[in-house]
Amino acid sequence: MPRYHFHLFNDLQVPDVEGIELPDAETAMKRAASAAREMAAESVREGRLILSHRIEVTDDSGAAVGTVHFGDVVDIQRSEGGGSAAGAR
Repeated sequence: MPRYHFHLFNDLQVPDVEGIELPDAETAMKRAASAAREMAAESVREGRLILSHRIEVTDDSGAAVGTVHFGDVVDIQRSEGGGSAAGAR
């Protein structure tokens, strides 16, 4: 199985030197989205959320697989039924 690395860019830059074996790039990106959502929720519990914080996914050779910004995995709405202020899913 290929190995993928999840590099965190928030208040600090945290490279993932170990990585994890996963079946494919799609699974790696889903895992990155889930981790970003969890980190975004923790940030909100601490009273702030910086939507540009991100996780960059690379393969074992260092080639970019994709990037997930915290703002890509949360849907922020100003009011119930109202339009989104930022975010996607």
